[in-house]
Amino acid sequence: MKAPWTEVSTRWGHPWHRMCSYLGSFPPALARSFIEMLSEKGDIILDPFSGRGTTLLECRASGRIALASDLNPIAVALSRAKSVNVELDELKSRIRQLKKGYDSFLYLPMANVQKEDIRLIFHPEVLAQLCYLRKELLLSDDPCDHFIIGSILGIMHGSERQDGTSAYLSISMPNTFSMSPGYVKRFVETKRLNRVPRDVFEILSDKLDRLFNSGGISGEDAIVRSANAKKITEVEDFKPYAGRVKLIVTSPPYLDIVNYAKQNWIRNWFFKPHPDFANTEDLDDELTLERWNKFALESTKQMKSMLAPDGVIVFVVGDISRRTGSNISLAREYLQRIMHNQAFNFVGCFADVIQEGAKTTRIWKETKGKATDTDRIVILSDKTPVFRTESLKEVFQGVFDIGSLPSVDMKGLIDYAIEFSHVKST
Repeated sequence: MKAPWTEVSTRWGHPWHRMCSYLGSFPPALARSFIEMLSEKGDIILDPFSGRGTTLLECRASGRIALASDLNPIAVALSRAKSVNVELDELKSRIRQLKKGYDSFLYLPMANVQKEDIRLIFHPEVLAQLCYLRKELLLSDDPCDHFIIGSILGIMHGSERQDGTSAYLSISMPNTFSMSPGYVKRFVETKRLNRVPRDVFEILSDKLDRLFNSGGISGEDAIVRSANAKKITEVEDFKPYAGRVKLIVTSPPYLDIVNYAKQNWIRNWFFKPHPDFANTEDLDDELTLERWNKFALESTKQMKSMLAPDGVIVFVVGDISRRTGSNISLAREYLQRIMHNQAFNFVGCFADVIQEGAKTTRIWKETKGKATDTDRIVILSDKTPVFRTESLKEVFQGVFDIGSLPSVDMKGLIDYAIEFSHVKST
């Protein structure tokens, strides 16, 4: 039996999910599947590693109350952009207002004194507009401005079309990650790339049209804060929800595979003037295995403090392939310590398995076979969770032939967690 989220395109879901690319995010259908199976409308759901706000947005789309936090300024900005109720008309009105207030003579000098790294990427006029926008928007509490910041991050860099036009502001370059400054310099020289003058306000307006091609998101605003997952119980705005969180759906940083500060340095430039977001040195990037284990356990202890008595943690953890050919299963390392500490009464594990070219999940009662190296989904609770699989029919109706979903094999989840945690890493 294939897991529902593996049957769905990664582009499934509201267009706001595609506001900005983000390394290491899980698909919206995965988040929505667990939200539907393990919670009900009105429940409180937390994501302490919110990333681009996938869990948050699916919570809002399904009538749940979302709490989200992250230390990465880009993650906080993207999550905050998706946390508010805004309309296209008011966003367009705000952009017209911003454009009217822009004076290139005031901001071109500011653009010309930026570091060479960033001046190589943007035409001076584009950089001047960005300098203006970050000054106007960064410290604003206006929901429209939060949404516009997230949208700007999504258009800052990317590739040109064949005719030389672009939906992005930069020289033609990847959209997913920031090339290193040294590589950018060599890339510009080798490809003889030209910095093209573009109208940031026009490109931003076009981006908003795409984001709203299915309408907006209504519902209660989410609470988003910049916070360390090892200290989420200390967040003032989260304290009223301590002991009331029904579900946590999250994915922690993947050891030293993704360095969010370095691989997003272009977008991080936009936040430099912000007093809370200027420093990315505290991000938990490039952790050793020992430090990752400590980090994960400390974060889990904090998450448990937020849970209701019957609350559930869904922890998505990927395997790591080393250049030496060896693999490290962070989920196995994590499970071993969780079981040793006896921190939860229920510990289970799903395994996404590659079988005959189709991604399946060791979750349903009739699924057979051993897992291969891929994502693991660890389930933690003090009470045996109840998976309402039938609730998925309404969500994915018409997306694929969902048929009749069997119940989740709870004993199988427990047995697999025990079996998998005792297998040695290669």
